[in-house]
Amino acid sequence: MLGFIYKNEKKELIKKLEYYGITELPFLLSISGKEKIRGYSGILSTDEIINLNKEIGIDLTGVYLFHIHGDDVRISFDAVQLLKNQITKNIIEITDKQAEDYMKGHDILLMKEDEEKFKKTSETKGFKIIKNRDDILGTGKYVEGRIVNYMPKERRTH
Repeated sequence: MLGFIYKNEKKELIKKLEYYGITELPFLLSISGKEKIRGYSGILSTDEIINLNKEIGIDLTGVYLFHIHGDDVRISFDAVQLLKNQITKNIIEITDKQAEDYMKGHDILLMKEDEEKFKKTSETKGFKIIKNRDDILGTGKYVEGRIVNYMPKERRTH
């Protein structure tokens, strides 16, 4: 069943996304399953989408943006690109070699000095935005000296 996220729920989601610096979502939001949030920015209204769902059984509308993990929100690979101009917090900058490994799907091991620098500038737990030079590559989760990779398998390099 297709469900939509309306004004109050959207405000709560944006509060959680302020963790990344995100303050607005210019999308009609829907929820699929219990944890996946999708965003739609086309010309169809909520009512038109609901009617289409009744007529032809549309289960998904828009692009996959977020995954809810309890009180945390992980930004999807596509959402990082769509919202990159708003993302200002909880960013981990990695080296070219780390970026190459990350794009292959490997976790990132932080050097001691990188971890100390990171601890001074970010919260020390939770999901992080992965950045190399001027490119935002995706998201990962900081766990005890490493970043767990969330790069989708179909987007990885070999």
